[in-house]
Amino acid sequence: MRAVIPIARALLVTIALLAALDLIFYITFPHFERLRYSFSAAYLRREVAALRGRSPILVLGDSVLWGYGVSERESAVGILNSHDPSWHNLAYVGGSPVNTLAMIRILLAAGIRPREIVFNVNQKQFNVEDSAYQKLYPSVEEVAWALTPDLDRSALVPVLENTRDARIDRALSTVWQMYGMRSDLRDALFGTSDAAHAIQEVVESASGAKRDTDTEHRPTPDKFEGTYDLTPLAKGNVNFDALAEIGAILQREHISAVAILTPTNHRLLHDYIDVPDYRQNLERTRFQLQRYGVRVLNLDERFPANDFIDNDHLTTLGNAAFASVLVRSMTQ
Repeated sequence: MRAVIPIARALLVTIALLAALDLIFYITFPHFERLRYSFSAAYLRREVAALRGRSPILVLGDSVLWGYGVSERESAVGILNSHDPSWHNLAYVGGSPVNTLAMIRILLAAGIRPREIVFNVNQKQFNVEDSAYQKLYPSVEEVAWALTPDLDRSALVPVLENTRDARIDRALSTVWQMYGMRSDLRDALFGTSDAAHAIQEVVESASGAKRDTDTEHRPTPDKFEGTYDLTPLAKGNVNFDALAEIGAILQREHISAVAILTPTNHRLLHDYIDVPDYRQNLERTRFQLQRYGVRVLNLDERFPANDFIDNDHLTTLGNAAFASVLVRSMTQ
């Protein structure tokens, strides 16, 4: 029995030290200007908790508002944040209306009362073939699933595994911050591109392979055939139904919101979207939100083709113009 006591004491001291180190990690880990490309559920919970007691302008949505193809500070929201720190970018690659709805539920459950919510609605995400049509981003699903009504759950395809190992992993990630945020820690130390990829890029640039790859991936109209479904939007489309739920929640909670109809490269996509059916779906989207008092900003045809990287992602100059439009819309 006497031999057990020192072991138990050493175990308790070890646990206390680990808990103290974990708390220090949680407090001192940086807050990124936008969610990382592969952010964890633990990091998301931490970012939401940091917003308590504040009155932020929260940006939700997909890679367009996240700032795909440009640095954090060159993104439209990054530019706005540099002038007004109340702007917070919680958009992410893989966003969609069902993801925006899930994020709003997470924020409200945490007691966050934003001054304004700004989110984008991308017409391609109403396509049942779109990867984000009825799926939540894994980290968002982990946090939001318990907050999602059964009826809404039935319309979604779960992406998280429900094996014993997966459940243990998620439980550990909830109580052990360093473990839960290990992917975010990797990004903080090495950036989104690790050393191996950086070396590979140097080699490819020197050999000319990068030039060939860039040419191969240059956006051409044929690559976007089928991206936009022109079927009339109506009840039963998961993301269209999500817009109504978003509007109803915002109206009930008396939260001011601006919905952006995503800028789209019409020169590139002319053959596929410059038809009455596409414009009618834009109008249905606008009506679905405005009937709940959400202000809709139609930027679908606002930007010239030179402002785009591809079909909907903006260049550095395009993001600067996007920021100007957003700040003007907020003061109107």
